[in-house]
Amino acid sequence: MTDVAASPDGCVYRIDASDTITYVSPQWIRFAEANDAPDLTADAVVGKPIWAFINGADTQSLYKELFRNLRSHPSEIIIPFRCDSPTIVRHMSLTLGSLRAKGIEFEGRILQEEVRKPVALLSKRAARSRESIEICSLCRRLFVHGEWIEVTEAIVRRRLFNYDPVPRLEETVCLECRTRLNARIQ
Repeated sequence: MTDVAASPDGCVYRIDASDTITYVSPQWIRFAEANDAPDLTADAVVGKPIWAFINGADTQSLYKELFRNLRSHPSEIIIPFRCDSPTIVRHMSLTLGSLRAKGIEFEGRILQEEVRKPVALLSKRAARSRESIEICSLCRRLFVHGEWIEVTEAIVRRRLFNYDPVPRLEETVCLECRTRLNARIQ
């Protein structure tokens, strides 16, 4: 478990008008380390475009839409999402808020954590096959047999625990999450 949930401040990072990361908080760095991404230090991300860290064309498109909205109508948007690691399910909220000069601040907060048995499919270090499976960037459900389902159920249905190596994960946004976010934007 991380100490981020107990922190009075969430994991904060900021981008400027050109979508370049200008700041990451110490809590953000600790969260990256605890979430199987110790290479995401401040030196590795500050000065880089945020697009280097948001995977999937559909997910990028959604964020670009959110950014346009925040920059043209300064406000705050709160997005519920999940950030799962191989051993922890994290239910979180992400607050995006307008800053001066068209910048945007992001604050992620852990709402609840659940420990689970390790899931190789979610490990950044797992060997990957050529086969791929879609995963929603926000709710972390997988698209299996024509429907979006939880990771643990998908592993059973597709017998993913038998795969070695596991399929590649293709980031996208499921229709339910896109609809929910579109309602918040308007």
